[in-house]
Amino acid sequence: MKSLVVCSSKTGNTRRVAEAVARALGEGTVLATPADAPDYREFDLVAVGFWIEKGRPNQEIRKYLRRLKGKKVALFFTLGADPASEHARRSLANACGALEGNEIVGHFFCQGKPDPALLKWLRELPADSLQSQEYPFCWTQAIEHPDAADLERAGETFRRIASEFKN
Repeated sequence: MKSLVVCSSKTGNTRRVAEAVARALGEGTVLATPADAPDYREFDLVAVGFWIEKGRPNQEIRKYLRRLKGKKVALFFTLGADPASEHARRSLANACGALEGNEIVGHFFCQGKPDPALLKWLRELPADSLQSQEYPFCWTQAIEHPDAADLERAGETFRRIASEFKN
């Protein structure tokens, strides 16, 4: 099976997950950014990784996803919010919605250390705003992610996807 892993990473979080995914998919897997990705049609599986921007894949990946047609695609992403949150579920739904005309064969997501610029912006919000009340807990959790356990879960997820794909 020929696999392509395409990722966009702002702070390095998604890149770390992409490297774990590429290792899990095995020898011959190509890891690239959207700008340097080879023709996706040459691959059996395309894994696409991104960071979340306002509840959706970041803009660079949204453009890449629009180009994909007729492929088996697996998604992975990082976000500052709790992976069990409604925000994470909406983010996954938004990403899947961008893949019309493709078959989604799996997904993985985990927390990632937030961009320092985002943290600065959130800290400057009025104390009574919803974001300033919700996010401090997320910041303390997210700062250590993706951790070794996240990377192992990403690898396990993509080994399973590859195994099911081969069958």
